Amino acid sequence: MVPKYEIIHQTLLKQIEAGTLVPGTLLSSENELAEEYGVSLITVRRAMTELAKDGAIRRVRGKGSFVERRTPEKSYDYGERVIAFLLNHDNNAAVSITRIISGVQDVIAQRGYRLLVDWNVMNGPIERATIDRMLSNRAEGFIIYPFDPDADKGTYARMEALGLPYVVLDRYPHDHFCAYVGSDNFVGGRLALRAFADRGHRRLAVLGNLIRLSSEQERIAGFIHTARELGGDVRVRIIHPEEREALPHIIASEGITGLFCVNDRNAARAIQLLSASGYSVPEDVSVIGFDDCFFDASVNLQFSSVRQDFIGIGHVGAQMLLGMIQSSKYIPTKQMLGVQMIERASSLAAPKKI
Repeated sequence: MVPKYEIIHQTLLKQIEAGTLVPGTLLSSENELAEEYGVSLITVRRAMTELAKDGAIRRVRGKGSFVERRTPEKSYDYGERVIAFLLNHDNNAAVSITRIISGVQDVIAQRGYRLLVDWNVMNGPIERATIDRMLSNRAEGFIIYPFDPDADKGTYARMEALGLPYVVLDRYPHDHFCAYVGSDNFVGGRLALRAFADRGHRRLAVLGNLIRLSSEQERIAGFIHTARELGGDVRVRIIHPEEREALPHIIASEGITGLFCVNDRNAARAIQLLSASGYSVPEDVSVIGFDDCFFDASVNLQFSSVRQDFIGIGHVGAQMLLGMIQSSKYIPTKQMLGVQMIERASSLAAPKKI
């Protein structure tokens, strides 16, 4: 476990090296730092002693501690440069996430960085201690795959205040503009609707998972928007996660012949649930997922899906982060990668009756 004083030491040192704290800046008092980090005065004093040893600050009796320099005296070895990858996500998304990590690794390795991954399979917000731990390992920037980015808004604000570059992947927080890389989910929803419509489906449904997420909202919006463009008798029913077990009843009572699932995991569960209820896919109900990376060794399923370029997301996210590190500026830019409709006869066919 990293000592608390070392976390404070490395956090402040990182800000000084990045130029967030410029030479001559008066640091917060020891009492203020102790309150901010929730530690004792002894711990803060140890951290300040280490900073003074580094030559990063100058301590003046009766006045406080002043930033002495912006860049470290030590020149780090090529292999010591670190990018942190943080994700709070259950491991059922392992295939997509490992592809993203592979994409990140491809890019940063060429620039002499190594990747330090913190994978917390407990869904929830990113903890402050996680950021501090990565800083103590000299992380220069952060790539974040959040479970719920809205729950992490405070973390993003703190990182921005500290001058820490970061990029969010896959889904972004509402009402907080940040550097983001993901797929064009809206277009993905459009492609799914078109695939159904081209085969004559008119009674459709969307099965959500975490509808509060920006990624799901965009997929659903693209699907519904395209249905409205077609007009006529095309109808779309939104099925919320809490209604999942009632899926067979909803399908039967509303005459639904096409089901769009916001991710592959949902699609696989839906197919299993429908099959257990006596439905045949695609003869009775056609199903389209989103991701095109479903894998479960216990289930042999192949179905139509909107393919995301996960390796590409990793590439672009890493390039964006390295650009910010090089420029020493946090640049909140949004980039979306294209998607592709992968149609498979195993789950997509014309309805029995048009």
